[in-house]
Amino acid sequence: MSARVVSAWVVAVGVLGLYAYAVAAGIGNLVGMSTFLGDVLGPLPWALLGLTVVAPIVALVVALILARGRTAWVRVLLLATGLCVAAAVQLEIMHLMS
Repeated sequence: MSARVVSAWVVAVGVLGLYAYAVAAGIGNLVGMSTFLGDVLGPLPWALLGLTVVAPIVALVVALILARGRTAWVRVLLLATGLCVAAAVQLEIMHLMS
C-alpha cells in the first residue's frame, strides 16, 4: 500500500468517528429535549428530533453508495460531504427547536 492510500484510510477513519459523534449528539439532543420538554413537545418536534439521529446514518449510507468504485481520496471527500450535509440538517433542526 502506498502512503496516499494509508493517509486516506486514516482520514476516513477520523471522518467516520465524526459520523459517530453526530449520531451520539442527535441521541443526546433527543434525550435532553425529552427530559426537559417531554410533555410539551408535539409530534412534529419529536419527528424532527428523530431526524437528527437518522440524518447522519442516511448521509453515511448515501456517501458510501456514491463512493463505490472511486479512488481513496474521492471516497474521503464524499464522506466529508455527507458529514457536512448531516451537520447542516442537525443545526437547522436545532435552530427550529429553539
